[in-house]
Amino acid sequence: MQSATARTAMRASSLSLREVHLHYLNSGGSADEFELDAYLHDLVDLPRDERDCIAQAVNELIDDLLADGLAGLPPRADYSDSAATPTDGQRLVG
Repeated sequence: MQSATARTAMRASSLSLREVHLHYLNSGGSADEFELDAYLHDLVDLPRDERDCIAQAVNELIDDLLADGLAGLPPRADYSDSAATPTDGQRLVG
């Protein structure tokens, strides 16, 4: 489930709900912080584009941490369609 991989990636990288939510909003997401928290705890489902925007936000924040010297390779959040996974700086949601 997408929410579980996002939650695991956030936990492993020490990303807070607030920072993920802010990055998600800046990436075009529209859910409020309460909805995002509920999604991450499998209490609500979100549309596919919103789920992918959350995965993108989490993965971009992890990329930033890696660029800043985070040790190891933390888990990543899954996209709804692995064929649509952005690579080499491409963005899935604009």
